[in-house]
Parts: sequence; structure tokens; C-alpha cells
Amino acid sequence: MYFRLWQKLLVIVVLILIGVIGGLTFFTYQATREAMFEEFHIRGRELAKAIASESMNYYQNQDVEGFTTLLQSLGEAEGVLAILAYSGKTDLWMESSIIELAPSELVLSTSPVQPHRELTLPNGLKITEFVRPVPIPFHPQQVGPPETQGWIRVILDRQSLEARLTIVLWRTLGISVLTMVLGSGLVFVLLRQSLKVVTPLTKATQQVATGQLEISVPVHSNDELGQLATGFNQMTARLYQTTVSKEYLDSILKSMLDCLVVLDTKGIIQSMNRSAEQLLGFQRDELIGQYIGILFPSNQNLLPPERISQLLKDGSYGHVESCYRTKQGTLVPIFFSAATMKGANGTIQGIACLAQDITERKKAQAALEKANDRLRELDQSRSQFFADISHELRTPLTVIRGEAEVTLRGKDKPILDYKTSLERIVQLTEEVNKLVSDLLFLARSETGTIQITKTEVDLENLLQDVLQEAAILAQKKHSMITLIDPPAPSRIYGDPQRLKQLLLILLDNAIKYSDPNSHVQMSLNVDSQYATIEIVDQGQGIAEQDLPHIFDRFYRGHRVKDHTQPGAGLGLAIAKWITEAHGGHISFSSRPGKGSTATIRFAQQSLTSEIQYETTPHRG
Repeated sequence: MYFRLWQKLLVIVVLILIGVIGGLTFFTYQATREAMFEEFHIRGRELAKAIASESMNYYQNQDVEGFTTLLQSLGEAEGVLAILAYSGKTDLWMESSIIELAPSELVLSTSPVQPHRELTLPNGLKITEFVRPVPIPFHPQQVGPPETQGWIRVILDRQSLEARLTIVLWRTLGISVLTMVLGSGLVFVLLRQSLKVVTPLTKATQQVATGQLEISVPVHSNDELGQLATGFNQMTARLYQTTVSKEYLDSILKSMLDCLVVLDTKGIIQSMNRSAEQLLGFQRDELIGQYIGILFPSNQNLLPPERISQLLKDGSYGHVESCYRTKQGTLVPIFFSAATMKGANGTIQGIACLAQDITERKKAQAALEKANDRLRELDQSRSQFFADISHELRTPLTVIRGEAEVTLRGKDKPILDYKTSLERIVQLTEEVNKLVSDLLFLARSETGTIQITKTEVDLENLLQDVLQEAAILAQKKHSMITLIDPPAPSRIYGDPQRLKQLLLILLDNAIKYSDPNSHVQMSLNVDSQYATIEIVDQGQGIAEQDLPHIFDRFYRGHRVKDHTQPGAGLGLAIAKWITEAHGGHISFSSRPGKGSTATIRFAQQSLTSEIQYETTPHRG
């Protein structure tokens, strides 16, 4: 069956009208529905919030009469079906309702309390409820969020809202159908009148398709079809010029961003565009007449003679990645393709080689692979980290449980046995608490939520304070800590609390891994470049194979003496972070069996700088 142009256009326009008007109708209805429901929800939330705010004093004073008056006045608002007040989370205190609610419907859901729910009652009524807590009035000295003294539950009528939306839907559909009918009729009339002048234009187009470019059509009007005829005449004139203009073709080649090299059927370079010259670094005259193999590395020639022969048979080749060799000898990654160029009679006139520079894509690919490798490393570190946490927490918790179970067995044990078990449990809980604190510190250090506020710190005074606190640790093992007087005063800019934490970690390790009645020595040396703090102990020392790993989390190492010491292996990781946060460097040297030396070194430049170093305070 043959259909005329106006009939096809009429069908297309009608389908477009149906699609456009139908789409507009759908989106209009959806937008109206969303807007009405959003307004409905905002109204419900604000009403519940207002009632909860107004009812704080009524709850506190237990003013039933005043609160009843408030609920009755607010319950008269449009769409409000019920207002329920609860003391605590379950006890219904007040009710203002215009509908009958079953006892089960009066119970406030507490698992957990949901601020907004869409419900359908057993009688088929669709409702929306909004729940808000009633806080205790705020006191100036109150710390933290306000406590809750009750709950307000507001029930609104959602069914009436949906009924209004149904009316809006039918009205919108009616208007849309009427619009489509009128629009289709108008299009039908206009198409029948306007397309009568298309026949001459159609015949002229057919002649242009056969290659007759010197042709024009008569222009009878100034409307859009007249302008179309004028544009057609101008187009054929310009097309005739471009088909015979070599300069126009050259301008196209010069504007190409990709590299174009034109070969003859033997692979000899005949022409190239400006992008190829810029990429390869050759002048046009240097490559014209050369074999295409000059552009490829010796072992990556994509167009040897046998492949050119196959290309002439197949008509195309490529879409492969390779490299061009520039005049300077560097290799440029490219995406290469080639195709034959045929004349009007079908004879092959040459080969067009197109190459796209993919250097940036290769760099991006390499960066992506590097990022993927890093992500895999981080994932492995995360898995190992959680495994270490589980192991370190499981051991003390198991011992605590064992102590408690042993203590609970039997009857009438001496009080001393109970006291001993409880002391052991307290000791183990302190170890768990220290482990959790260290883990929290490391986690916050990685997320940048630890605050380090630098102020001027006198190093000598800081070391004296640390010496006094560390002396208590040394007394437990009858050890002695001494501080060699510094040769000159030294002031730095740093966080005194974090610096003290750093030094106490190192002193605690020195005492822990030293024999009783041993000696630990601290010293401070300042020169023109560095301020250096050294802590020397007479302990077990660190094995040579352990030194590269002592700052790794949970790494305990193999001590020279087989002593079992408490700890999770996190202290030195924290010490390293604090040192680096102050722009310093920490290192260890050791002689197994004779002791270790911890060295903390700060560059003199950072010591005299008054720049404030702060990270975002932790708010957790």
C-alpha cells in the first residue's frame, strides 16, 4: 500500500502529539501528586512538631484540662483525624479523635518509634501518622540532647487527599484528549495545504542524487517552504563548489584532530594533515615519497607489503593499538586504522591511514591500574587489621570469662579468692580498654579527626614532667630513669599532650622490656639543624629481622629473651604518627641482649616555625 508524504507526516505528528501530550500529562500528574503529598507530609510533620513543642509544659505540670483544650483546638484543623499523647512510650495519656480507633491501633509502635508511617485501618480508611517526642524543657546547665518525657502522635486523613488526586487525574486526561484531537485536526489541514509545493523540490532532489548539481527550483512564496527552496538552491551551488575545490578538502584535513596519512597502493606516503606533522615532528616534504614503514618501530610495522596487498582486497584494516615513531625517535601510542579510497568508477586510488593519539588514555589506564593495586593493598590491610583486632580482643575476653567462671564454681570460697579473681578481671579489662583506646586513636589519625594544636613548648620542662610520670612506671620494676641535663634551653612549637604521650610510650616500652633494677636514660641534644631526644635502655634488645617492622600495627616481634609482656603492638605505631604529625622522624637501633636506643629527631626549621598545625577536631 502506497502512502503519500502528508499521510506519513500526519501519522508521525499525531504519534508525536500523543507522546508529548501523554508525557506532559503523566509528568504533570506526577508532579501534582508529589507536590500535594509533600505539602501533606510537611503539614503533618510541622503539626506534630508544633504540638510536641507546645505540650512540654503540659506534660511537666500534668495539666490535663489545658492540654485537652489545646488538642481539641488543633484537632479541628482540616484532615486531622486524631491526636494522641503518650507518657513514656506505651501509656496513652490523652486522646482527641473524630474516628473510632481499635485498642490495638491506640498502641504506639516502639520497635523503634517511626516519625512517619503510611497505614490503612481495618475499616479501609487510609491514614498517615506522624510521631514526635516531647522533650523535657531545656536547662542552661544541661549537657547532651534533651530527654524525652512523652510522645505526640498525629493521624491525618490520606484518603481524602487521594480522592482529590483522582479528580485531578481525570480532568487532566480529558484536557489532554481534547488537545490531541484539536491538534491532529489542525495538523491535517496545514499538511494538505502546505505540501502541495513539495513535488518540484522532490524532482530536483532526485536530479542532484544523479550528480546534476547545476540545478535550481522555483521559489513561489516567502514562507518556510519558500525558504526551504531558497536554501536548496544555495546548497546545490555550494555543493558544486566544494566538490571541485581542492582547497576546501585541504582545510578539512588540516582541521582534523586525528593524524591522517594518505598512501598510494604500494604504501608510499602521498599526503598528510597538520595533526600528523605536529605529532610526528616531521615536515611534509620529509615524508612525502617515503615508505609508510618509516613511521613504525622496526618490529611493529603494521603495513608491510603483504598486509597492504590484503588491505587492497579487504578494503579496510586496523582498529588496533600500536606506536608511531617520531622524528626524535620517541614512541607515541596510537589507535590505528586504514581503509582504501575508491573513485567514482570503483577503482582504488589510495589508502587512508587514520591514527588517534592515545597517550593520555594510556596514562589514565596506568593510573587506574595503580589505583586498583593500591585498593587491593588497602583491602588486604583492612582484612588483616580486622583479623588482628579479633585476635587481640578475643584473648583477654576469654581469660576474663574463664576467671569469672572459675570463681563462680563451687560454694563458700574465701573472700580472698574472690578478691584475687576480681583484681585479675580488672587488670584484664584495663588491658582491653587500652587496646580499644589505641585502636580508636589510630583510626582517628587515619581519618584526620585528631586535633593537634601547636604552642610553644619548653623541651626541658616537658622532659621533666615526663620523667616524673615515668618514674611511677619504673618503681614497679625497681628500675631507675635519669635525664641528662640539656646543654642549652630548647623551645619548639608542638602539642605538649601529644609529645608527652609519645615519650611515655617509648619509656613504657623501655621499662617493660628491661630487667628489674635496670637503668633507662633520656637525653636532649640541640644543634644548628636538629633537636634530638634519645631514650636508651638496658633491656632485651630487638632482633635485627624485627627492626623494619616494629612500627607495624600488632607487631610484637621475637624478643631476645622469651618473656611474655602485656600489650597489643600498637604503641610504636601511635608514636610514629605523633612524631610525623610534628614534622619529625623516629628510629630505633638495638644490640640484642644489651638494650635499644629510640631516637626522635625534629628538623630545626620546623622547630622555629610558628605555623599552626590543626586537623578537624574529633566529634565522635
